[in-house]
Amino acid sequence: GSVLVENGEMEAPLVFRVFSVITFGAMSVGRSTAMIPDYAKGKESAIRILNLNKRQSQIDPQNPDGIVLDNLTGNIEFEQVKFVYPSRPTLRVLKGFDLPAKASQTTAICGPSGSGKSTCVALLLRFYDPYQGSILLDGHDIRELSLPWLRSQLGFVQQEPVLFNLSIHD
Repeated sequence: GSVLVENGEMEAPLVFRVFSVITFGAMSVGRSTAMIPDYAKGKESAIRILNLNKRQSQIDPQNPDGIVLDNLTGNIEFEQVKFVYPSRPTLRVLKGFDLPAKASQTTAICGPSGSGKSTCVALLLRFYDPYQGSILLDGHDIRELSLPWLRSQLGFVQQEPVLFNLSIHD
């Protein structure tokens, strides 16, 4: 730069401007390269999520076919239910699970983490079907019921916040 100024080919303020641009550009590139590992992890996670969205459910949630009960009492019964998650076929979550839950009574399912409490709810909502046994609603196997109708009869609050990490008050 000093040679260009000395030869009259460039003015001193322009040399300082060019020097500043190069310095700030190099610093920005340096900061950006520090984020490359985070970008790679984020890209990997996004690909996994997009691939999950492409998966076809074995249970069509929009299919209205099936029985619609005219008089619903609300008795629920799990009969010898056996279940494994498709993603972990070697880990049996429920092994011959039985549970009568009478309408208008409070029924609590208690147990340590991983014992199948949330799985029971997922099965009742037919996010999955058991590979053996049945779940009955007023004596009807829930696989025979209209899925949109079944889900419209149930209330469900997830144990983990999905969209917002806030309290109900917030």
